Amino acid sequence: MKYIVTGKGYTSDLLKQADASVNIIDENDFRDSNLIIRVGDKVYSPTESALDSILAKSTSSTFTGAVTKLKDKELFRNLMSSLYPDFFFQKTTIDELKNLELDRTRKYIVKPTKGFFGTAVKELDQNTNISEITEEIRIELAENTRYFSESVLSREELIIEQFIEGEEYAVDMYFDTKGKPVILNIYHHPIPHKNEYFHLLYYTNKEIFDRFFDRLNSIFLELNQHLKITDFPIHAEFKLENEQLVPIEMNPLRYGGYGLADLTYYAFGFNPFSAFFEDFKPDWEKIWQTRSDYHYGWVLGYNGTDIDVNTHTPNDDAFQQYLGDILHYEEIDYKENPVFSIAYFKNNDHSFLKQLLNTEFNDFFILEEKDK
Repeated sequence: MKYIVTGKGYTSDLLKQADASVNIIDENDFRDSNLIIRVGDKVYSPTESALDSILAKSTSSTFTGAVTKLKDKELFRNLMSSLYPDFFFQKTTIDELKNLELDRTRKYIVKPTKGFFGTAVKELDQNTNISEITEEIRIELAENTRYFSESVLSREELIIEQFIEGEEYAVDMYFDTKGKPVILNIYHHPIPHKNEYFHLLYYTNKEIFDRFFDRLNSIFLELNQHLKITDFPIHAEFKLENEQLVPIEMNPLRYGGYGLADLTYYAFGFNPFSAFFEDFKPDWEKIWQTRSDYHYGWVLGYNGTDIDVNTHTPNDDAFQQYLGDILHYEEIDYKENPVFSIAYFKNNDHSFLKQLLNTEFNDFFILEEKDK
């Protein structure tokens, strides 16, 4: 059987293009159904909230173990230790955090062992007040664990690990029916000028593929020496530190969220979700023959930091004109979300990418006209 288990959050329209043999079902209906996930079934879930139901219905210990090991950050670091033997990490709890003996000349990241959407992720350095950070973590977890189960967001357990410097990259891939990695896209995620617009831009190009494809393929081959999984999608995030790709995290059973994975379709012409279910393997040499001059990007149109959405409305026409060659544009309900659009573009000028990082979204909102 083939399943797409949908739920809370943005769901791509491309999922609906899946073959008729794919059962698209809401997480609540899936949870209440008699459906069972067996060895050989294919499962894709764009939402973390469905993981509980999926794990509960799995009869495969290999499948369940892979989801658990990738989702739990301590288990994940243990999993990757053969590739990164010198990487420092340590499991702790909220109560124990203040008593840890750390080299305070170094920089660290502390986060829940199972996390979601950056909840309670904090940086520690020699100037950090541990008591204040501990209280911030406690408050954030108390607010968010009301909505997510223990398998999605830890309540007490934390992991502290060395801070990874460098540029951030992301990968959408799946392991095929033989357990071999199939890379569907590699993105660069440069940091914008304004941190409030953190996920503003992801882009890809031939240079990125040429530079990282083989390295990433080797990492995933090594990973599956331990997981031994087949038919399994992953969205992985890395930082490039001293020319080494160091994983930040790997998210099981999905690709990049909020429509990021759709960039593969608009840039390369194949549906990444159908690719997983049909065991499709892209011919990258052929794909880049007609695309090597371009950057292909995904832009998240944020509600401006100074904008009151009750009195202002986004100027979508102006934003599209600003972006130039639009491949696809998706308007989002800005009164129900922190963003007003998702845009996909292509451009052959690298300086334009740098310009995007300085985008001020306050400039793309206008005062609503009141009825006279």
